[in-house]
Parts: sequence; structure tokens; C-alpha cells
Amino acid sequence: MKQIFACVDGSRVTESVCDAAVWVANRVDAPLTCLHALEHESAPLAGDLSGSIGLGAREDLLSEMIELEAQKAALEIKQGKLVLEAVSKRAEEQGVDQVNAMQRHGALTETLSEFEDDIRVLVIGRQGEAHEAFADAIGSHIESVIRTLHRPVLVVAEGFKAPSRFMLAYDGSETANKALQMVAESPLLKGLECHLVAVKTQSSGAIEAALEGASKQLDSAGFAVSSAMLEGTVVDTLIEYQKEHQMELTIMGAYGHSRIRQFFVGSQTTKMLAKSTTPLLLLR
Repeated sequence: MKQIFACVDGSRVTESVCDAAVWVANRVDAPLTCLHALEHESAPLAGDLSGSIGLGAREDLLSEMIELEAQKAALEIKQGKLVLEAVSKRAEEQGVDQVNAMQRHGALTETLSEFEDDIRVLVIGRQGEAHEAFADAIGSHIESVIRTLHRPVLVVAEGFKAPSRFMLAYDGSETANKALQMVAESPLLKGLECHLVAVKTQSSGAIEAALEGASKQLDSAGFAVSSAMLEGTVVDTLIEYQKEHQMELTIMGAYGHSRIRQFFVGSQTTKMLAKSTTPLLLLR
């Protein structure tokens, strides 16, 4: 049975990641797995110091460094287990019947790839411990994870609350239509107020007709839909709509173009990750 995976690391956003994962798990009636990945980065002692401090002294220093690294690793494992215990208890208290705790050694993206077949939705924090001091930064793993996994990814910041309304950003592309289909078919968003929003640009083509068709598809799936055709710069216009209409969740297709094209024209997905004022559910 596919599960909701929540990436937890003990940073300030961990509680929000847990709460968002609980919301998803309860809405789709799926088990929850809390994952803590241990990524060890070891830097060698720089330079050849044997001539300046003596070979014996250098060997003593290396032995001490190895011992300190072992102690650090043991503390990280212990801290991770405490984090997993705390979020598992929090999830159980919020009504999740089946909560699994998992601690793994290795890079986060590779670890998640290993479990891709078991993931129904992945929940991850917008910033981990390494980026907490930078308000507008996004975590170093997020883009890699989203590009690698062909699974829905919910990116959250601090202060998550269960949404009552959501905005679906739509541009008529193949990626957007896949996202539209997933929204229409999933129980996750049933009963929530839906805002279907398109931004008309020079390359939009027949976006009006596509927007009307998308609205009908969501209406047939039982959503109360408000559709809007806007003009302007895509990301700034969507962010302005989020604020004006007090959106609580934004949904969009992710990385619909190649890396080469995005190198030249930029990625709307990455820009939205950096600027969004709401949790962002990215569908591929």
C-alpha cells in the first residue's frame, strides 16, 4: 500500500511538515512514514602538515578527528531518533492509525528514489536546518527531489494549517493537464473551494478555451470552481492572487520543460518555490 512520506530533520519547519503529512494521510486514508535521512559529509585535513607539526603529532590529530566524527555521528543518530519519536507521537495524536518511523544513511534524493514505488505523496519543508537563517531561500534538496521523483510533492513552510481553499495554476500545457486530472480524481481536495487561475502571456495560445474546458472538468468532478484569467508576469501575478484571495494552498505542474530550456528562460516552478506565500503542491 502506498504511503505518505514526510521528510523530517529537527528544523523549525518539522512540526509543519508533520501536520501537513497528517492532513494528507487522513484525507486520502493512507499510512504515514516519517523519514530522517543522515547525510554525512567528511572533509579531509587540508594540506600536508607533516613537516610543520611532525608526523607523530599529525597521526594523533587524525585519530582525534576520527573519534570526534564518530561521536558526532552517534549524536546525529540519537537526535534523529528523538525527532522521529516526537513526530510519530504528534501524528498519532492527530488521528493517523498507522505511523512508521524510518532513519536512513545516505543522500536524501537517492533514499527517496529507493522508495519511490511506495510513495503516494511526499511532504518536505521549504527550508531545512542549513537554510533557516535565510527567509527567501529554498532547501538545497528540493529541486533535485522534485525533478527525480514522479510523485506529488507538498512543500511547506512554518505555520501549516489545513486548507479550506486552494488555487490551481493552469496554463493549458501537458503538465498542467496532468495536474488537473490528478486534482479531479484525488480525494485529497474534495470539498475544498477551488480557484482555477491562468495567466495570459504572449505564448499562451488559446488559453481561454483551455481554461473553460478545465473549469468544466473540475465542475464535473464536484468542485465549486472560481476561474480567473489574469495578465502579467506569471509568478508575480500568481503571488498577488494568492494574497488578494487569501489562498491557503497552491497547486501546479512542476518542471514541464527541459533543464536546457529552463537554463535560458528560467523555471516558473523554482520561482514559485521561492516566492509562494502558501504551501505548494507540485504534480508531475
